[in-house]
Amino acid sequence: MNLCRLQLLIYTIMIKNYIPSNLARMIFAATVALFGLFHFLGAAAMAGMVPRYLTFIPGEIWVYLTGLCLLAAAAAIVLERQVKLACYLLALMLVLFVLMLHVPNLADAEKGQMAMASMLKDMAMAMCAILIGNDSEE
Repeated sequence: MNLCRLQLLIYTIMIKNYIPSNLARMIFAATVALFGLFHFLGAAAMAGMVPRYLTFIPGEIWVYLTGLCLLAAAAAIVLERQVKLACYLLALMLVLFVLMLHVPNLADAEKGQMAMASMLKDMAMAMCAILIGNDSEE
């Protein structure tokens, strides 16, 4: 009977602590990787969202660069290499997206609702990245 209780305790600890955290990290990394892939597949369409004051470099280059950063962050999380640094830089990039892309569009009648949704999504992802970074041992 004691062996059964010990096994139950071990499984409970694994299910409650280990599996959900790792599953959540992998789902987050997959989501970040998909957004990175979307940056490569839709670079021409996304280039129009680059603020005018950043067009000293063509908009598509910015989109490709951010897509590459998203893919690099996802790879760091999955491979468990430099996770803390990658997550903190990812969070910084997402907060910059909020400040530079979404906040200026909130007052626009046409873009306001989409800007709000994108702002909330990017802030939530930034906070998840911080949580994952804080949880990493690197």
